[in-house]
Amino acid sequence: MKNNIITGIVMAIAMCSAALTSNFSILKAEAADIKYEYGVFLGADPEDVSDMESYKKIVIDAQYFDKEEITRLKDSGHTVYSYINLGSVEEFRSYFKNYEDYFLGVYENWEDERWVDVSQKEWQKFIVDDLAKKILDKGVDGLFVDNCDVYYNFKKTEIFNGVTEILKGFKKYGTYVIINGGDTYVTEYAKKNKSLDAVMDAVNQESVFSAIDWDHDTFTKNSDEDREYFQDYCKLVADYGKDVYLLEYTKDSKVIDSIKKYCKEKGYTYYASSTLDLKTPGQEAGSQPLIKNEETPKKQTLAGDANMDGTVDLSDAVLIMQSLANPDKYGLNGIDENHITEQGTANADVEGGDGMTVNDALAIQKYLLELIPSLPVK
Repeated sequence: MKNNIITGIVMAIAMCSAALTSNFSILKAEAADIKYEYGVFLGADPEDVSDMESYKKIVIDAQYFDKEEITRLKDSGHTVYSYINLGSVEEFRSYFKNYEDYFLGVYENWEDERWVDVSQKEWQKFIVDDLAKKILDKGVDGLFVDNCDVYYNFKKTEIFNGVTEILKGFKKYGTYVIINGGDTYVTEYAKKNKSLDAVMDAVNQESVFSAIDWDHDTFTKNSDEDREYFQDYCKLVADYGKDVYLLEYTKDSKVIDSIKKYCKEKGYTYYASSTLDLKTPGQEAGSQPLIKNEETPKKQTLAGDANMDGTVDLSDAVLIMQSLANPDKYGLNGIDENHITEQGTANADVEGGDGMTVNDALAIQKYLLELIPSLPVK
């Protein structure tokens, strides 16, 4: 009888393992096409997904993607951030006419866009409680927040406070917030508060090394004065422990080389687009090669102890299966308080030495049933 029970348990685990292994092999095959760190594709539609498949972190306008399309992007290995316009509104947005009473003026070089009075509670409520919530409910990993520069253009206390209220509203969702530009606002906020934690996680600074000649619709090189100003701004953000991304517009190989060298020295991430529409496939020369994690792997503290409770039992096998099947909840960055840790994944790797897999859960089960003498499997 005991042998029959053991056989049944092992067969059940093996069947689950086979199913999960099949699913994960598909995801890994798709993720294997990822070559670059970061790409910004604000002009892209769902049919343009092939233009983004080589990029690990991608920025899209999720208002034009549904939840299933975003889920597919994430399942294939992408981190997905969505554009959201904090300080202005474009004519093509369905809600444009709803806020005409709050328009402050025409956006220079973008005649179909209007600056918005962000101090208005109705706008704050819409952008935080309605628009941001709908975007985040689609499963994106963070918000790419544009036009905090409304404070640069309309430098009033109520505008500063309005930007702050909206950003804090985004952060209350527990999401990753990238501010696009925003140097005047961010610098003043940092000076007043000695911290950026309440309003942002990263900055995406456009045109540090490159520049746009709007009169001739061409790309050019930024002046030394402007470049140094934005480099100082990036340093300020980095010194507060926040991530720094550069978005450049250039096809000039010398400018791209300068961007690469600078970002390598500083540990920043970059994307240099050959077009302003941020839709067409990214140029290889301007795309940052994927940075491989070269950290020293953690040593096992107790082979098989995936949940770090000091013992090896069935709960360790269960956690391994959960973290593989539902990484958003139980993986390294999962939302469940009992999600697996880095040390836990090291302890879990008891079979094959190839990282945590479903075979490790099976090996732990075999060990508990005394079908194998010890862990890790020799």
